[in-house]
Amino acid sequence: MTELGPTASVDPLLVAPHHAAHPPSLLWDVNEHPNNIKLGSVASPRPGGRELTHDDLASPAVRRDAKGSPLLLRRLHLIFPGTPLVVRVMPAESPIWRAMPLPYLTVGDVVYGLHRGLRSSVEQREFDGLERGTRERLRQAFERRLAREGPQNYDRNLSHGVRRVDYLGDLRGFVGIRPAKSHEVPPGIPFDEAFAVITEPLRR
Repeated sequence: MTELGPTASVDPLLVAPHHAAHPPSLLWDVNEHPNNIKLGSVASPRPGGRELTHDDLASPAVRRDAKGSPLLLRRLHLIFPGTPLVVRVMPAESPIWRAMPLPYLTVGDVVYGLHRGLRSSVEQREFDGLERGTRERLRQAFERRLAREGPQNYDRNLSHGVRRVDYLGDLRGFVGIRPAKSHEVPPGIPFDEAFAVITEPLRR
């Protein structure tokens, strides 16, 4: 496969801003369902933002360049630099944003697939294989999440245990994605399918 590198143009709703002073296009705690995503002022012409539309969700997630046709990618690997997290994203078989599946990954595929991957439970074998300090950080993040998600969800969350989103701790504010750098890509993952997810502390 051809490396995408800097020629890959990520959809404006997903792209990580080049400068920290620029707010992200999506206002989203990745622990929350994508139905709760709001658009930031940069992405929305209306004050107060708006919700994502089906047209937003059906947009190609990545183009070869700003004027190029959509890349016919059927898979992305979303990585989180500094963590062992990798979330594989595939096109939805029954997308809510179109009557039929599309022949490329869409914005909707990325946000729904990312959320689903982060909400999956960490297997006990994986947890036991982590360094002691990492296990403790995950446990603390898990306990904070239990408290935030309220007593009505306590039993269900407790039964699922530590989820993959707990690797992020409080860095759950979605900033965007960008093509991964070569040193960030885990072995076995094609370079042109690897994109880094950038997050930040939740905005209050």
